[in-house]
Amino acid sequence: MRLARPLGTAALLALSACHEATVKPASELRDGARAELLLVGVFHFDDKGLDAYKPRFKVDVLATDRQRQLDRLSEQLAAFHPTKVAVEATADEQSRLDSLFRAYAAGASLPGPNEVYQLGFRLAKRLGLARVDAVDVQARPTLTDAAGKATLDSLGVSMDTLLNRIKSDPWTARYQELYARDDSLKTVHSLAEHLLYLNSAERLRQGQGAYLIGSFKLGKEFGYIGPDDATAWFNRNLRIFSNLQGLTSGTAERILLIIGAGHVPILRFLVASSPEHSLRELSEFVTP
Repeated sequence: MRLARPLGTAALLALSACHEATVKPASELRDGARAELLLVGVFHFDDKGLDAYKPRFKVDVLATDRQRQLDRLSEQLAAFHPTKVAVEATADEQSRLDSLFRAYAAGASLPGPNEVYQLGFRLAKRLGLARVDAVDVQARPTLTDAAGKATLDSLGVSMDTLLNRIKSDPWTARYQELYARDDSLKTVHSLAEHLLYLNSAERLRQGQGAYLIGSFKLGKEFGYIGPDDATAWFNRNLRIFSNLQGLTSGTAERILLIIGAGHVPILRFLVASSPEHSLRELSEFVTP
């Protein structure tokens, strides 16, 4: 069988010219108006102890000085002129949120210390919005979910192995120290100061690193069970971004999301990469 003749120089140049004529430069893909997204990473005002680090200190956001700080913070965030306020709540909570928000907008007190109410409701009422939008979602099941026990067993990996890998990684202790420091700082920072700190580029970079240590290092010799299990965290944030896309009805949208700061690094990457969205910075609107 004869091999096809290689393309000559003239043919290659013609193909290249055709390609350049039909494909826009990368810069043009993001030209024009785009919907704007402002990500507000927070600590949980009413922490339920669901994360790996269990807070030792509590900030009473219902105290008079903290309420003043929240009023000022919502006033500053309102300068973004959000068309929608999205919060870390799941779709099955939307009807309850709607009912609670209608009551608050009509003059009832805020229903609790959670940031969904204290910041989300407060801001939405100031803006005259009809609701806050629930955009959180559970991730797909992973290897360490209850349903994945058979998979763990087939790989010869026990839950104890996973936990011991986490404990033995020296980075685990260093991250616990970081979380403890943050836990303490929130009691002496104003709310604006602490949110600016949590959303700073360096702190976000450090925070994302926590998902790349400990059990994540159960790699090739364990069938990559560590990286595979970590995909749940990425999957959850991809789904959250999909929900934000669902809220984006056009280029005039300005969506403000209030969410745990740990979600922000992945969401920032997605928003910044999206040809339909423009990423705004918290520091543009909030000052200490």
